[in-house]
Amino acid sequence: MHTTSHTVFAGLLLISSLLPVSGCAGEILKTDVAALWQPGWQCGQVGRVSKAFVNSLIKNNDLHGYSLKGVTLPLLIGQNPAESGAILFAKRDNVWQAYPIADGSAVLAAYSTPSLNRVTLFATWGREGSGNDYIVLQGKNQLSDFSCTTVHLPAELNRPNWGNHYPGLHDFNMDKQGRGTLITAAYVPAGSGERKQWYQYSSNDWGSSWSEARKIPAMPAKLSGIFQPMTEIPAPAWLVKSLVASTP
Repeated sequence: MHTTSHTVFAGLLLISSLLPVSGCAGEILKTDVAALWQPGWQCGQVGRVSKAFVNSLIKNNDLHGYSLKGVTLPLLIGQNPAESGAILFAKRDNVWQAYPIADGSAVLAAYSTPSLNRVTLFATWGREGSGNDYIVLQGKNQLSDFSCTTVHLPAELNRPNWGNHYPGLHDFNMDKQGRGTLITAAYVPAGSGERKQWYQYSSNDWGSSWSEARKIPAMPAKLSGIFQPMTEIPAPAWLVKSLVASTP
C-alpha cells in the first residue's frame, strides 16, 4: 500500500491508489438514473440492482474481480464514486447478492481469510465532501452474512485546513479470536514542513467496533493473523456472464 496520505478527489479509488475521475454536476445529470445510488440501499444490507445497473458498470469498465493468492474468488466489485459508489457482488450457492457500501464510496483495500469465511473491505469517500471515517464492509460465514461499521479518522486530522485528505492504510490483520489491528499513516504539519505520523487502531470483536486512533512512533512489523490481502483483477468473463444472467 501507499505510505503517504492522499487527497480525496472525485475519483475512483483502486485497491491502493486514488485516481481522479472526471465528473461535474452537469455531467452527472446526464447519467442514467439506473447507474446512480438507489433509494433504500444501506451498507451491509442486500440491495436490489437491475440489469441496467450491472450493464452500466460493464460498459464503463467499472466492474472488477478479486483473487486470493492467484485463485479467483466469487466476488465482483463495482466502483464509480461519481455515480453509485462502491458495491460488492457476492456469489454463494449459485446465488448473487449485491451489497452497496456507501454513496460516493470507493474501496481502498480488501482482505479475506483463506477459506473465504471472513472478508473485510475498507472504503472511503471517493468524491469531495464531508465524511471523516473509513467505511468497513465485513462478510462472514462464507459470504452469507454482511455488516458495516466505521473507523473514525484521527481527531487531529479533522480540521478546516485538512481539506479532503485521509490517512493511507498500511496494514491490517486479526487473530483467530477476532482481535484485530489496523495501521494507518498521514503527513501532518511540523514547523515549516511536515512529518509522517503513524496511527494504530484495535478491535476485540472481529471489527464490529474499533478504538480511536492511537499515535505510534513508527510502522510496526508486518501484522500476522488469519487475513490475507485480496488482489483486484479484471472482471472474469464467466463471473460477469453469471451475474448478468441472474439479474432481473
